[in-house]
Amino acid sequence: MVSLDFILPLCILLLSYSVNGLGINTTSTDFTNVTNSTEFSPSYDPNTFKYQGVAIGGWLVLEPYITPSLFLAFNQTKGTNESDIPVDEYHYCQQLGPEEAKARLTQHWDTFYTEDDFADIKSRGLNMVRIPIGYWAFQKLDNDPYVMGAQDYLDKALGWAKNNDLKVMIDLHGAPGYRDIGYPGWFNKTEYLTVTKSVLHMIYKKYGTGDIAREYKDTILGIEVINEPYTPSLSITKLKKFYVDTYIDARNTQDLNNTIVIQDGFEPLGYWNDFLSGGNIYTNSSSKFPSISNSSSNSSSNSSSNGWAGTFNILIDHHHYEVFSTSVTSNITTHLSDIVGYASGLKDEQSHHRSIVGEWSAALTDCAPWLNGVGLGSRYAGEAPYNWTKTGSCKNIDNFSKWSKQDKKNTRKFIEIQLDQYSRYSAGWIFWCWKTETTIEWDLKRLVEYDLFPQPLDNFTYIVNGTDTDKTSSSAKNSIMGGSLSIALLPIIVLILFI
Repeated sequence: MVSLDFILPLCILLLSYSVNGLGINTTSTDFTNVTNSTEFSPSYDPNTFKYQGVAIGGWLVLEPYITPSLFLAFNQTKGTNESDIPVDEYHYCQQLGPEEAKARLTQHWDTFYTEDDFADIKSRGLNMVRIPIGYWAFQKLDNDPYVMGAQDYLDKALGWAKNNDLKVMIDLHGAPGYRDIGYPGWFNKTEYLTVTKSVLHMIYKKYGTGDIAREYKDTILGIEVINEPYTPSLSITKLKKFYVDTYIDARNTQDLNNTIVIQDGFEPLGYWNDFLSGGNIYTNSSSKFPSISNSSSNSSSNSSSNGWAGTFNILIDHHHYEVFSTSVTSNITTHLSDIVGYASGLKDEQSHHRSIVGEWSAALTDCAPWLNGVGLGSRYAGEAPYNWTKTGSCKNIDNFSKWSKQDKKNTRKFIEIQLDQYSRYSAGWIFWCWKTETTIEWDLKRLVEYDLFPQPLDNFTYIVNGTDTDKTSSSAKNSIMGGSLSIALLPIIVLILFI
C-alpha cells in the first residue's frame, strides 16, 4: 500500500502548473490557512474600495520640478550655472554632505507638508494619498550619500491621514541602482535586489504587524512594492520573480490584510492579467536578508520567501501621461479620444485584477521646467535634447494670467475625461500630485483654485458619458502653450469671413 505521505505531495504537484516559466507554481488547493492568517482586517472592503486619490510628490523623495527652490540654491553664487544643479536627491545629498543635507531636508520635511494639507485634500473630496518614499529612509548602501529621517515623517503622515479619514498607499519610490527611469542598474548587483527585499520586509513588519497595524488598519490601504520598474531596460523575468518573492514575504509577514500594489513596468494593458491571479503560489527560492545596520527599525531582518501564500488583494498600478511621447503634439480632440480608448483596456482588466491609474496629470505639454530632468528641454517646444518639430511655446506655461480661454477649456476637458473614464472603467485613480512650488498642470491644489479641476469631483462642465459636449473648438490646440492659430493670422481670417 502506498503511503499517504507520498500521495498527497504528488497530487499537489500534478495539480500545479508553471507560471511564466519562473519555477513558481499555482494551485487551486487552499493553503491559505497554512501561512496566511491575518489578524487585522480593515472595516472597509479593499476589493470594492474606489480610489480617488492624490500623490504626495516631492516631499519624502525630492523631484526638482516640484520643489525647484531647493535646487536653485546651487545656482545662486557667482560662477555657477545650471550644470551645477544636482539632478536628484542622490546628487543633492552628495554635493551638500551629510550634515548640511540633513539640515536642509529636515526643514523641507517640516514645512512642505503639514496636517493642514491633509485636511485640504480631504475637503476636496479625495479619499486617499499615495506617499512616495525611498529605500534610503529605511536602509542605505555603504557608500550612499543619502541622509535618513524621512521614515519619521511617513509615520507622522499616517497620523494626519487617520485624523482626516484618508487612506494611505505607501509607495517604495526608489531602489538601489534604480532611482528613476534611466537608472536600469537595479538587477546589476545581487546586493541591490537584496536590499530592496530587505526594505520591503521592514515595511511589512513595521506597518503590517503589531500596534501600528492595529491602530492604522483602516488607514494603511496598501504597499506599492516598487515604482515604475523600466522593463525596456530590465529583465521582465527577474521582475516577475521579485514580485512573487516580495508578495509571499508580505503575506507571510503581515497581520494586516492590506493591498499589495504591482506597478505595470510600462507593459501594455492586460499584460499582468494572469500573473498572481487566483489560487495560491509557491516558490522554493529563499531570500535571506542581511542585518539592517543603518535602520532605526527594531524588526527582525531575517526572512525567507519560501512557502505558500494565497493570491488575493492584488492591485495593478498603471501610469498614463500624454506628454512623454509623440502624443504631446496632439490636439485636444485626439487627447480625449486617446483617454477613451485607454479606458476600454482598463475595463477589460478588471475581471482579472483590479487596476487603477495611479499616476496621471492635467499636462497637455511637457513644458514645466525640469519636468524631463535638470538641464533638459521640452519635446513640445522642440528643445534639446529632443529637437522635435516645434508644436508650441512653453513661455507662459506657469503664468495663468496669460492662459487663453481655450487653454483653460482644453485643460478642464482633459481632466474631466480622465476623471470620467478612470472612475467608470477601473478601480479608480491617483493624481500626480497635490502641490508644487510653481507648476499648474501638475498641481491639483492650484488646478482647483483656478476652477480647472471639478468640485465636486463629478461636477463636469464639458464631458458627459465620455463625450465632449462642447463642439465649438474641438480641434483647437492650446494657444499660449503653442497654439496652431497665430495672432498674426487673425486679420486674414477676419477678412476671409467678410468675403
